[in-house]
Amino acid sequence: MSIQMLYVLPLRLLAFLLVAVSVVFAVGGVTVARRRGWQVHPDDNTAAGFIHAFIGVLYAVALGLIVVMVQGEYGDVENAAVREASAASDLYRTMDGIREPARTQLQTEVSGYVDLVVKEEWPAIRRGDDSPRTWYAIDDLARHITRFDPATPREENLHSDMLEDVHGLLDARRERIHMGQDGIGGVTWTVIVLGAAITLGFACLFQMRSRRAQLVMTSLMATMFALMMFLIIAMDHPLWGDLSVDPGAFVSVQQNIHRVHEGR
Repeated sequence: MSIQMLYVLPLRLLAFLLVAVSVVFAVGGVTVARRRGWQVHPDDNTAAGFIHAFIGVLYAVALGLIVVMVQGEYGDVENAAVREASAASDLYRTMDGIREPARTQLQTEVSGYVDLVVKEEWPAIRRGDDSPRTWYAIDDLARHITRFDPATPREENLHSDMLEDVHGLLDARRERIHMGQDGIGGVTWTVIVLGAAITLGFACLFQMRSRRAQLVMTSLMATMFALMMFLIIAMDHPLWGDLSVDPGAFVSVQQNIHRVHEGR
């Protein structure tokens, strides 16, 4: 199953499936360990407890670092989206100072690009797809700005600002799309899954008089592992799925552009 399939699932269903799989693993581990006689002797519980604590702390530190990394990348994508939207807004307002018909043409292209990002590209990327029309729109806009021929010293200054704005927009766009669809690699996921299995499996080997109490405690431990994995999956690939970065910054620019256009 492709990793993208996970981001098609509703968040509640994804969380439920992860918890269910983890709890089944825990219950199965305890049941097998008891039936096979693989449990640690009560006299060895203290020594085994120290070993399990060491494994648990080591895994918790690694898992915590991964969560922090994923949250940091999520924030970086949010910042890139804000910078891109701000550059588009600045570009639209800077174009107010150039002559017609270039002004209307270029401002229409900026407005069209923002509309495409909000209405077409963002939903497409959230599904794991792409939007070629949005790429064509930004390529045409950048090309037309580069080829714009200033007729006055004032337009030369404005053209310089327009070039700076469109370059900033392109840089932020590339950063948003690349980081927004990028995620932690397969090696890292292997460490996460195997680390959880080892830590949880070790807990199943302890011998307790109450089978019910052991099942409850290991199930709670499994639920905690599942919730941490859910958090990583939900925030990984910041532009995919329901818990993705929203296009709020572009919606604000879109509204501002429409307000400026209607006020003319």
